Amino acid sequence: MRAPCVAFAAIAIGLPAVALADLPMMERDRPVECAKDTEGRTWRIQCDHVTKQCLYAASDELGVDGDRGKPLERAKDCSFDPFDRAALAAAGYKFVPGRADAPHGYTRDDRGRVFQINFDLRKRIYFGAAYTPKKILENPLESTRTSLDFGLLVLNIKNDRTMHRLRFVEGGVHLEPFSSELVLAQYDLSHRFLDPLLRITTFVGEPQRHDLTLNIGMWTEVGGLELHRTSRGNAQLWKHATAMVTLDLWQSADLGSFLRFRTGLGLEGQRDEVTGYHSALVAQSALELDVTLDDDGFHNLRFELDHELPRYFVEMGATGKLAQRMKAKLQYEAIVLAINDQPLSLKLAMGGEKRDDIPGLPDQWAFVMDAGLRFSLWAPPRSHL
Repeated sequence: MRAPCVAFAAIAIGLPAVALADLPMMERDRPVECAKDTEGRTWRIQCDHVTKQCLYAASDELGVDGDRGKPLERAKDCSFDPFDRAALAAAGYKFVPGRADAPHGYTRDDRGRVFQINFDLRKRIYFGAAYTPKKILENPLESTRTSLDFGLLVLNIKNDRTMHRLRFVEGGVHLEPFSSELVLAQYDLSHRFLDPLLRITTFVGEPQRHDLTLNIGMWTEVGGLELHRTSRGNAQLWKHATAMVTLDLWQSADLGSFLRFRTGLGLEGQRDEVTGYHSALVAQSALELDVTLDDDGFHNLRFELDHELPRYFVEMGATGKLAQRMKAKLQYEAIVLAINDQPLSLKLAMGGEKRDDIPGLPDQWAFVMDAGLRFSLWAPPRSHL
């Protein structure tokens, strides 16, 4: 087919030197046409028939010198329908240089290169390293500690009014003194109920209705393991399985962020070099806040307050059959840059822990600071609401 637009020769000169912020981008959800100029080069055009403005951009990435290189990446298909620029110009249309379209979560620079600007850290594979000084009240000089953390797969799946959250092989390793924790699999779900449990009508002033909705869900975990070095030798804590009921006190519109309370029971076993292996039933409760603070997923805040009461079937030394674990942690994670569209994030955290369930560990409050980096090997853009 003959090139549909001879009058496109003016555009063939090349894009003007316009700053990125001044170049409008073609809309991903609207049609894009393609046309060839007199030199056989392809251009992408998108016209708005309301404003009578047509954006045009090269169909190839541009080099520093403005020469065309490889075809655009992640650009939608365009059609080579007849395009009459002269007729559009006569009808009052203006032709404006712009940037080609890009998928949701991506943008382009003024050379047409595409890159990701939106990340979902609740769908990722990650590993990280941090400096984690641990302060014990009775020994404040003990502070040298580094740590590694990892997650084989973190995945949130939304299905209508239900959010499914899965985490596989997630944990961390702490050095000086050594300890580590690992969870083989964790699954929980949140649901938004439409029918209220209670409907309360007030008649003070104008009658008003107030709904009380209980957004109940579930939380399960299997294959938890903790390793500790104590004054009595090495100790292992096996958290075989835990099942809990959750109550979402607050949910975001996309169910990605939440404030919830959960409570339930678990089965665990502990082994050390002195007492051997002992099993326990564990009553557990927790308050969790997990929030993405911006639409692009760059700033994430998490707070967790846990209380666990293991009840062993046999005596466990000075604590008897009943032990206690208390833990609080506040964490902030922010994306600072991306390498090949994979984000590198800064993690800042602080927390405290007190426990008497493992003989040989100090029964006192220990406070931890955490500053490190996490690299996500896979983190797609956040879904539309």
